[in-house]
Amino acid sequence: MKFESFKYGKLVLLVLSILCAEYNLSGQNLEEDFKNPPQSARPRAYFDFINGNFNLSQISYELKEMKDKGMGGFEIWDVKTPVDPKGIIPAGPSFLGKESIEAIAYTVREATRLNLEVGLVFSSSWNAGGSWVEPEHATMGLYTSKAIIEGPASFADTLAFPYAPEKDKRGRKRILKKDANGLPVYYKDIAVLAYPVYENNIIPAISDIVNLSGKFNEDGFLEWDVPAGKWEIIRYVCTNTGQPLYLPSPNSVGLMLDHFSGEAMDANMDYIIQKLLAELGSFENTALNYLYADSYELKEAAWTPELINEFKERRGYDMTPYLPVLSGKIVENQEISDRFLFDYNMTLSDLIIDYHYRRGKEICNKYGLGFYAEAGGPGPPVHNCPFESLKALGAVDIPRGEFWNRHEKKREDGLDMLWLIKEIACAAHIYDQNIVEAESFTSLQQWQEGPAELKPLADRAMCEGLNRFIFHTFPHVPPEAGVPGWAYHGGTHINTTRVWWPKSAPFINYLARSSYLLQQGNFVADVLYYYGDEAPNFVPPKHIDPSLGYGYDYDVSNSDIILSRLSVEDGKITLPNGQKYEVLVLPDRKDINLQVLQKLKLLVKEGATIVGPKPSQSNGLKDFRMNNDEIEKLADKMWGDCDGTLVKEHRFGKGRVICGEKLRDVLLRENIGPDFSYSSIGDSTDLDFIHRKTGSEEIYFVSNKKNRMERVDAIFRVSNKVPEIWNAENGEIYKQTVYEVVGDGIKLPLQLEPYGSVFVVFRDKPAEDHVVSIQKDKQQIFPLGESSDFTIDYMVEGEELEFVLNVPGKYQFVDNSGEERVVLINELPDDIEISGPWEIRFPQGWGAPTRSVFPELKSWTESPIEGIKHFSGIAAYYKTIQIPEELIRADLRITLDLGDVKEVADIFLNGRPLGIQWIAPYKYDITEVVKAGENHLVVEVANVWSNRLSGDAKLPENQRHTNTNMTKGPQPWTTPWEDVPLIESGLMGPVKVEFSKRIKLD
Repeated sequence: MKFESFKYGKLVLLVLSILCAEYNLSGQNLEEDFKNPPQSARPRAYFDFINGNFNLSQISYELKEMKDKGMGGFEIWDVKTPVDPKGIIPAGPSFLGKESIEAIAYTVREATRLNLEVGLVFSSSWNAGGSWVEPEHATMGLYTSKAIIEGPASFADTLAFPYAPEKDKRGRKRILKKDANGLPVYYKDIAVLAYPVYENNIIPAISDIVNLSGKFNEDGFLEWDVPAGKWEIIRYVCTNTGQPLYLPSPNSVGLMLDHFSGEAMDANMDYIIQKLLAELGSFENTALNYLYADSYELKEAAWTPELINEFKERRGYDMTPYLPVLSGKIVENQEISDRFLFDYNMTLSDLIIDYHYRRGKEICNKYGLGFYAEAGGPGPPVHNCPFESLKALGAVDIPRGEFWNRHEKKREDGLDMLWLIKEIACAAHIYDQNIVEAESFTSLQQWQEGPAELKPLADRAMCEGLNRFIFHTFPHVPPEAGVPGWAYHGGTHINTTRVWWPKSAPFINYLARSSYLLQQGNFVADVLYYYGDEAPNFVPPKHIDPSLGYGYDYDVSNSDIILSRLSVEDGKITLPNGQKYEVLVLPDRKDINLQVLQKLKLLVKEGATIVGPKPSQSNGLKDFRMNNDEIEKLADKMWGDCDGTLVKEHRFGKGRVICGEKLRDVLLRENIGPDFSYSSIGDSTDLDFIHRKTGSEEIYFVSNKKNRMERVDAIFRVSNKVPEIWNAENGEIYKQTVYEVVGDGIKLPLQLEPYGSVFVVFRDKPAEDHVVSIQKDKQQIFPLGESSDFTIDYMVEGEELEFVLNVPGKYQFVDNSGEERVVLINELPDDIEISGPWEIRFPQGWGAPTRSVFPELKSWTESPIEGIKHFSGIAAYYKTIQIPEELIRADLRITLDLGDVKEVADIFLNGRPLGIQWIAPYKYDITEVVKAGENHLVVEVANVWSNRLSGDAKLPENQRHTNTNMTKGPQPWTTPWEDVPLIESGLMGPVKVEFSKRIKLD
């Protein structure tokens, strides 16, 4: 038999993993790829060239390390760090200049050799643009100047050129190129309008607005016979905002691209691709797979030179008379102005989607590349993103979001502003994109965390739909940078200079295995929310709708999907890729797109169930009164007398419209119970889940959101399938031999470690004998009794059930045939605590003595020796363990419990490696390795850089062991390193050898 390290819980009755060797299952490819995930599931990273610097031989080393640790690829990212107070980082070559292109090509060739996938962030820093962008293709704003004239009079004068601020609101200088006359080298007069001056910023009638553009010449001169009264004349000019790229490397400063211009995107992409082709020759048979556009974060009100024409073509009327609305005026009335603003925002959204995201994809695909983008925000108040996010995300090859570690930005409703996963997952589901990516573990914490701190974040993101991680970031560290080296200020720096990098493969493989399973089949959701027809529009992080309650999942849709992809099959709302939903939920608002309502009518007639308030008006300005009438008539037919109070349902065709009723009640009335539910002792257990469905498997991922052990009876809405446990931490697949078929699914016991998680996979297999009830001393263990405070795990050896127990007592097992088996355990050996001194060996040259003896286990930070107190690195603990001969028995399981470890442990017993543990509990099955008498134990422990950085800050520079541009921590602008609190490190125990009884059921 093959034994691997596995995890235990700190319970009265021990929960163990399956003992037997792996066994043959159907779906062999699924199993094999789960154990060794394909490249498509493996994490990637932003591979940042800080200030444009690179070292070719170091690139080769770092890429090999990526491959060896299990990563699937990376993105080359040229970027400046804003944190370098001592100016230690030189300025590297300009992005896409000769040296830069050669380095990119070298990196691509090395990645090709190593079979790593490469993306290229297509600007230095973000989002789009560069030194090659000319003013006519750069970001634009609409600027105004005004004159007040008393009429009647003849006006013949030059209208002042509008002022474009030379600095942004934070005082940063803009790039504003001007001609000899002090005017921008590029500008375009949009219109000259005049209107009477009224109180309260109201222009009562559209006819009051006079378009003087035809009386205005290219020199800015206007001639006009001014009617009686006081008039305001406004000159509207489109010109550059001068916004530069955000943090370009020092020699790569350039203008931000006009995201609303197809001409600008064409020129930008042509420049980039031709530069790459000139060096690579072709993208075929290279590792370069895609270009990447980071998040849109422009600050100014957006404009583009062709907006007037684009607006008329898309919205069906001339926007020119309504331009005063953009300056805060009310034209005719508030409703008219709001309807115009709706159309204006929708047009901006259409333009950026069509000319930036979709155009980027079309151009890249033409050359055999993909176009990936963080096209969904974050939106206001974090960033001014003017687009309808789901449609934008659906326009690229692979959509991407982001999530942060330890950020403090919250929405008014308490949800995270910088947790952008559910939106991306929804877009992928509805647009049939299999991969859901995210910029992952972004942080302003510098070298503070181990992988155990990152796991709960990863699990939460996966429960929202994430299935591929992009580390933010993997800094490229040339040799001259030292260690931990140069770093971008933001990001959890996961790279070769990380202290725990040599022990990182199990963590990376956990993410890869989990991602692989979550890439299979279709997402399972009962509810499809429609988030309305407007821009900007965003999907908040995953949360529980009070009307729906716990146990159901959902997607969010937009108008585009309703109009183009939704249909009805057997009463279910269906997408072409097989995604199905029980109900479609409308937003709580009065307005709706007329075409959307017409499509909803067809869906309901064909059998769909729609839940939501009755709409009463259209959105947008063109023909709105006629559209309002159409919507009222159509809504009356669909909703009938459904008022949400006395009448809550109206049948229409084969389907129905419901209002005023809780979603949960709607589903339960149709016998659609929760997809996942659980019971536990107490009411504070908090689990999250996600469910994927293939042609033959039901795949559930369940996550414990609390830092404590949880024991639950979980019910999965599955029938006629057999459950298995798939352990993403070690790739093992276990028979689930304790479960019960109940009316609404399959019930089985789950024990989750603090922040623990598990995959439960249901497959089409013949049902075998299994245990449906367990008692100890007549106390119910499964199903849970009222006072069950302990659990039991189950394991299979060959065709027999074998249980491992660590509490004496009388156990009763009942199988699915009703047969009862009784097992009596009279006693168990006491635990052996490994006390006394431990020898610790530290690497030479890192400030700590090469050998030290700790009388008892404690954090390195408690040592009186400065070199140990501030040690960062990997140290080895040596200990001899005595095991009495009478305890080496075939009926005993022997476990080594390391207790508390910070951050990662790698153990060797009697010269045999037992594996790396990166999250609690740090326990190992040593049954097959331990021997009677002396046993030689070595525990290698890796911590984080923070303590050494703090210690070095107190030393003269010539005595320091580390080097970095980050002079403060944990955040780069907060506390000098010498004052940053130390982080517990090392093996702190208590270390114990534990014994449990192996029992076979005949």
